[in-house]
Amino acid sequence: MRIAGGMQMKHKGGKKIIIAVPHGFCAGVRRALETVEKALELYGKPVYVRHEIVHNKYVVDSLREKGVVFLESSSKLPKKAHLVFSAHGVPPEVEDDVARKGYDIIDATCPLVKKIHLQAVSYSSKGYTIIIVGHKKHPEVVGTAGQVDECHIVESLKDVEKLPEIKNKRIACLTQTTLSADDTREIICAIKKRFRGRKIAVLNDICYATQNRQNAVKALAKKCDAVFIIGSENSSNANRLREVAEKTGAKAYLISGEKGAPPNTLRGLKKIGISAGASTPEILISKFISFLNKKGWHDIETIGSEEKKIVFRLPERFEN
Repeated sequence: MRIAGGMQMKHKGGKKIIIAVPHGFCAGVRRALETVEKALELYGKPVYVRHEIVHNKYVVDSLREKGVVFLESSSKLPKKAHLVFSAHGVPPEVEDDVARKGYDIIDATCPLVKKIHLQAVSYSSKGYTIIIVGHKKHPEVVGTAGQVDECHIVESLKDVEKLPEIKNKRIACLTQTTLSADDTREIICAIKKRFRGRKIAVLNDICYATQNRQNAVKALAKKCDAVFIIGSENSSNANRLREVAEKTGAKAYLISGEKGAPPNTLRGLKKIGISAGASTPEILISKFISFLNKKGWHDIETIGSEEKKIVFRLPERFEN
């Protein structure tokens, strides 16, 4: 079942499912997954991927069954291995190390993340102090921080207060692509206040797909008794969707699929909202809807509208 904007299915009974549109895969995720599939077709198994290609357990397990091997370092790679970098990107020292060892590098880094890498390098070369708003241990932030010799990473308003005094008169603020747009706005305002009088370049790096999904969830949460976000626990964007729904006023749960709803959470609910992280496949959404159908929720409608479809080019070797 593919959920499209404007979809409605009505039955008697009063229980309703409302689905946020857009939801699920973004262009960067689609490109990364297609890159791995193409590598399997061209080279056969095994194909190695540094880190999880995207943060979704169902997707990773499915690829593992096809012969993909996921690892966190290149130390155990066999000679002449084909190694795919995940959608989150890597710091230069990782890429240099892999290239030096002679492995075949296939870069599935999201082009929007690559853009941030270039911004970091560019502003650093112009003498700006770099501040990255994001989660310190997230692979995307690790990859971006590695592009420059020195930077500061802030996760929260408290981190802004803890920043050392920056003597530089020029500061560039970059952001992780999967953050809460509202929270990031607050942090950027705090940075501007803390370093008032400096020239601060604020780069709007939150992904279009992240913003679109968060906006749809805000509208969804206002119409539902509870919102279920389908995604994995280690997915930054899925966690942010849950937080957005919660801050908008709805009960909100992050679940991995149809069996992930905590016991008794469905009791007493009339209107259930559904959305999904940018690395969540449509099949998991369909399965959860089928699960709810069996529990008595039959009316289905959508809120929001389809986003413009964006397609990123695959690595050059796979384009012919």
